[in-house]
Amino acid sequence: MSTPPPIVRQIVNRCHVGQSHRSVIRYFVSRLKAGYRTWARLPRAERRQWMAWVIQTHESNRALYRQVMGGGSTTY
Repeated sequence: MSTPPPIVRQIVNRCHVGQSHRSVIRYFVSRLKAGYRTWARLPRAERRQWMAWVIQTHESNRALYRQVMGGGSTTY
């Protein structure tokens, strides 16, 4: 999977790690310039790629949260 564009991280980082993937995707779509109209105009393959990037970024945030809050390894 390719690296997500910076805008994905900027938008997804505003979401709580406990939110579902679906709600994070909905939030992402709502933050697009024309919202759902922009999303609906994208070809299906592009929408899937954007959703994959959103989920990848959200999972990365969840993993970081688990590491920090779960007492993951610490290096000083």
